[in-house]
Amino acid sequence: MNNSGFNFVGTIGYDNPDSLCPVPDYFVPSSSFYKNDTIDLILHDENFRNNSVTKLSGSIQIPTEVYDEWGLIDENPEKWANFEKLHVYLEQTFPLFHKNLKKEKIYSGLIYTWEGSDSNLKPLLLMAHQDVVPVQIETIKDWTHEPFSGYYDGEFVWGRGTSDCKNLLIALMETIEELIKVDFAPKRTIILSFGADEESAGRSAFLLAKKLEERYGQNSMYAIIDEGTGFTESNGKIFAMPAVAEKGYLDAVISLTTPGGHSSIPPDHTSIGIVSELIQLAESNPFAPLLTNVNPILGFLQCVAEHCPSIDKSLKKNILKAHLDIDANQKVIEYLEKKSLASKYLITTSQAVDVIQGGAKSNALPEHVSVLINYRIAVESTYLEVAENVTGHLKQVADKYNLGIVREGEELLKPSGNGYFNFTYNDPLEAAPITPTNDKAWEVLSGTLRHFYEKMVYPTRFENDDYLIVAPAMSTGNTDTKSYWKLSDNIYRFTPESWKEYDSHAHSVDEKIDFESHLQIIAFFYEYILNVDGIKDEVNVVI
Repeated sequence: MNNSGFNFVGTIGYDNPDSLCPVPDYFVPSSSFYKNDTIDLILHDENFRNNSVTKLSGSIQIPTEVYDEWGLIDENPEKWANFEKLHVYLEQTFPLFHKNLKKEKIYSGLIYTWEGSDSNLKPLLLMAHQDVVPVQIETIKDWTHEPFSGYYDGEFVWGRGTSDCKNLLIALMETIEELIKVDFAPKRTIILSFGADEESAGRSAFLLAKKLEERYGQNSMYAIIDEGTGFTESNGKIFAMPAVAEKGYLDAVISLTTPGGHSSIPPDHTSIGIVSELIQLAESNPFAPLLTNVNPILGFLQCVAEHCPSIDKSLKKNILKAHLDIDANQKVIEYLEKKSLASKYLITTSQAVDVIQGGAKSNALPEHVSVLINYRIAVESTYLEVAENVTGHLKQVADKYNLGIVREGEELLKPSGNGYFNFTYNDPLEAAPITPTNDKAWEVLSGTLRHFYEKMVYPTRFENDDYLIVAPAMSTGNTDTKSYWKLSDNIYRFTPESWKEYDSHAHSVDEKIDFESHLQIIAFFYEYILNVDGIKDEVNVVI
């Protein structure tokens, strides 16, 4: 393998480049700024831990909740006041960071730039979001500790945003400050982008990405890392699972308008009954599962099959043939469908009837009924394919009841005296471009993860020839990265936390984070930034 342009300790490459899931060599910074003592300090020093707890806890104590109906800050500045408080807190808490990085504010979103000395190197973009999911007032009594207390019990920090995702935001700022303290000056520009409404509309991330694209151009970033998946244990092996894809999205909003009248003389089927029939038709015809080479889940399964000796032999055989053999592929699909709903919807477009509205009062026929069906679209499909599926169901019902259909302003069937359906697409989003897992950017990320977790965090866990397996994953939901697709081919949704088993209760009562996880995020990015700073872009090609 050609290693020209690399500056690192040890070798880079794969143990078996011809396998379906090769294991990367360790990737270790050669920089003089990298010392095991620094990583040990971050992970194990009591004073560092206590100071870090204070920083994260303080950010949790500033409620940065966002709601779906909010506009931008210039429309409702009073609603965004807590974000201004958070910005002041960050400046006070991270003085070295703010002294050395350029800060830009777009409404409540933040961009920080640490200018590198080599403009020929593509910047590294690291992301998090400032906002948190609202705490429902009626649930406050159910919290073990106040939801915005940032309480630390010696093991966990409690409160809304501790795991989604002020932990990541604060950890990234801590990482940068630790690098500044040792006089590190990056060759590669480092950009941090912190949106302000990821949990609602995502407008903030869109504006931040737009600014970066205007400044740097398309495909201008070396890589992008945002919140995402973490680790899992399968068949006795530990897997790091950076998400390299996200499913698509569509809210299908369907309304039915019919004549009104007195309930004492009703038609055989009111508009509510007709829409109910449409819903029943959709739910009775779910989308078929599909597992192709495009789907990262096949890549994950191939890693399980190649590296887990305890896996069922028949399942292993089918997984390793699934990309070539139809029968084997179908057996793997059946396995995933039976395993869990979560597994099923990694290979299937999901549909969920989330909202239905209609009727005004007793004794009056409903004249207007609407339903919202949410679709999370498989990576092999498109939102237009899903819309065609919905249209097919509409036509069946419309033909039965002599109704018209208007789709996105286009008349498909002429409205009749019986009424008509109106079908609109809300927030359509295609599935994300698939990040490659056979290039140098993936190799560097994977090799860093292996070295960091095997040698620095859990050295006793990986004795006796055991090793961390880095496998591709996929997000069924969407992150702020949906606005950044044009900036890089290498987008990873991954949070390098501890794989300690506990329920973080993200978005729910008693949200918390194991503080070992927080420290590991800081230390991992310390190592990863140094690794990325020591390579040249021209070797980042598909191999």
